[in-house]
Amino acid sequence: FWAVMTALLIRREVLVPRAQPAIPSMPAEFRKPTDNWMGIYSKNETGGEDRVGYVHLTSAPGQRGAAGGTRYGMTFRLATTMLSMPTELLLDGNAWVVDGKGLSDFEFRVQSFGEHVMKATGRVSDGSAKVDIETAGETFPLTFPVGQDLLLQGGFGATSLNVPSLEIGDTVLIDAFDPTTMTQGLARVECIGTENLIFDGKEVPTKILTTELGGVTTKTWVGLDEQVMRVETPVGLVLRRVSQSEALRTFDAPGESSELIHSVAVRPAGAKPFRGATQLHFRVSGLDKKAVVPVDELQRRIAPDEFQIDMAAAPESTVPEPDPAAFKDELAADPFVQSAHPKIAKQASEIVGEETDPWRKAQRIYAWVYENIEKTPVLSLPSALDVLESRQGDCNEHTVLYTALARSQGIPTRIAIGMVWSDELAGFYYHAWPEIYVGRWIPVDPTLGQPIADATHIKLLEGGVWQWPRLVPFLGQVKIDVLDIH
Repeated sequence: FWAVMTALLIRREVLVPRAQPAIPSMPAEFRKPTDNWMGIYSKNETGGEDRVGYVHLTSAPGQRGAAGGTRYGMTFRLATTMLSMPTELLLDGNAWVVDGKGLSDFEFRVQSFGEHVMKATGRVSDGSAKVDIETAGETFPLTFPVGQDLLLQGGFGATSLNVPSLEIGDTVLIDAFDPTTMTQGLARVECIGTENLIFDGKEVPTKILTTELGGVTTKTWVGLDEQVMRVETPVGLVLRRVSQSEALRTFDAPGESSELIHSVAVRPAGAKPFRGATQLHFRVSGLDKKAVVPVDELQRRIAPDEFQIDMAAAPESTVPEPDPAAFKDELAADPFVQSAHPKIAKQASEIVGEETDPWRKAQRIYAWVYENIEKTPVLSLPSALDVLESRQGDCNEHTVLYTALARSQGIPTRIAIGMVWSDELAGFYYHAWPEIYVGRWIPVDPTLGQPIADATHIKLLEGGVWQWPRLVPFLGQVKIDVLDIH
């Protein structure tokens, strides 16, 4: 989950926004094609860096009829090790931005080893974005309102490509749109200083920019020619401008302790957790004010920064059918949770058979997903139809498929995103799991084989792929102190 979030964060941050309130024109001296390669590096156990991927950024000014504009393109490749297994993620796409008017159209693709592919193609006009999402051989249309002048979300220094050149102390606000999650936001970009960096054996003067978005700050070094030279991300990755040959050479082979999943595990202070716990009392620190830990019947706030999670009990009697009108969102289909699709409905019906009790139906679906989906890391945007076809994946894939199957049977289901304890990693790592409503909300975990999820599931937000950007303020920031565990 963390690896996909990181990839989406980088994908979201590298295409170009605009400054508010005026729409600036790109300076004439920069209206020329650009071709920028950046290596992606992660910290290893020795304090050095392993190269785990690259980003290739391009821009090409041109004309479409009478309108001038710029075509921005990006290829992102991450090749690393997850749980001792080689894993690869590829994101690529492009966008056409009209001078003085903003984003016109875009397309992007998310692919893992060529087996799991999601593609989105969209156009923006008259205040609306119309997007076709393709997954598992099916196309799902989506329309939603956007600001008329929005451009693709920026940051990681790429904001400087079409905002006025910033001097020390200058600050601009960026109205932004993220096509990977179809969400909007406002970024604050500030020039905080200058520094000389070494590139290709030469000293290059740069300006240092910070981009604050959703409670997370990224630091970027930009050359005087407005090319991005270095990026330090809040999730521990570093991007550096390199030559094309350096970017494309064979990737490093990280050791076990430098795997991404190890590097982002949250090591708690205090008492040692264990899988299967029925109650967890913990304190949270290190978070931006925009990162709010949710509460519900099972995850309760007992002090300003202290929480207690109690493992749910199974229903003691037959559960009545829920009122669909009261759970509109939790029963709805979307382009990634295709609960209304005939293939999903057919599979769900076969799983539950003649059972009518919602709790027992939910448990049959849990058992089927746990037993029939191969546990393997898949770096991709999860799609229930794709998982049903491939029968493999990690927590994201298990969760979206379970959610689609349960919703198709009229069981209100929502997706929880957060952290779960791992005895193997000796830490909490980012995780997704479904929660079902059977008279009350009960979390289940078909990835870990828990018919009722244990108390080490710390929920940080609820919602599907559209809500993932809300997790960003937690990445690399959250600290856990375990006060008590049973």
